[in-house]
Amino acid sequence: MTTTTTGATAADIEFHYDVGNDFYALWLDDTLTYSAARWDGIEEDGSHPDMLAQAQRAKLRLHLDQAALPPGGRLLDIGCGWGALLALACEEGRAGAATGLTLSRAQLAHVKGRNLPGVQARLEDWRSHAPERPYDAIVSVEAFEAFAGPGLTTAERVRAYTDFFAACHSWLVPGGTLSLQTIAFDAGVDAGGPVGAFFANDVFPASALPRLTEITAACDAHFSLTAVRSKPRDYIRTLRAWSARLRTERDKAQQAVGADTYQRYRLYLKTCEVLFLRGELTLYRMSMRRRPKPLHLPM
Repeated sequence: MTTTTTGATAADIEFHYDVGNDFYALWLDDTLTYSAARWDGIEEDGSHPDMLAQAQRAKLRLHLDQAALPPGGRLLDIGCGWGALLALACEEGRAGAATGLTLSRAQLAHVKGRNLPGVQARLEDWRSHAPERPYDAIVSVEAFEAFAGPGLTTAERVRAYTDFFAACHSWLVPGGTLSLQTIAFDAGVDAGGPVGAFFANDVFPASALPRLTEITAACDAHFSLTAVRSKPRDYIRTLRAWSARLRTERDKAQQAVGADTYQRYRLYLKTCEVLFLRGELTLYRMSMRRRPKPLHLPM
């Protein structure tokens, strides 16, 4: 797998996401949402499979609420996955038009196969995106982790993230909103240590988790940060739900991807759960309002 310091390539993304749509369908919820759910108000000991789907839709609605789209507004979903947020925005009339970007051909085929009215899915890196008209809002859910690769200094990571926020600023209408969700390192964790190596080598090649200080430093010139929520418990519950579903579907999963890949995903899900429980990782949900003009801040 090719590693780059500037972030994940299409080949890196496909290493993880193109294992097979049928495989992911065995243990994700029926929306095929592959990010931390929102469990507020859902009983802690509930095990019914519909609860995961309920929690995932709650997360998607939170981001659409934070996006604050006007009626008939234009939405961009950066890292759209299998299209869950695009589908919900379409079904509930949240957007007049929506564009989703992914680097996974398997995900692209799935989104296009849903034939969502007003939705355009594109196999495209955000760095290459050039919209014909500005968007009213942008949502990006757990794609940010792939925007800077391992081995960078803090300053280099901040520059990579700044490029992302500058691009989003250029794509948004005045006063437009960015709703962002990302896994991040928490205080005291060495980003170059075993946790970072685990993610870069075994889970998401050429990706590196950010720190909150890096995100805020990178966005400051282009966006006003209006809300930050740290919700590691949401990921712990989501990982446990995924693990339970994958164990239940072990035979089908092994038939789909083989015993080695099945075991790799079992280890990955359990390891992530432990890292969140130990406080080494956290989950941020953030909303940002576009500044009228970029600020000229000292580097």
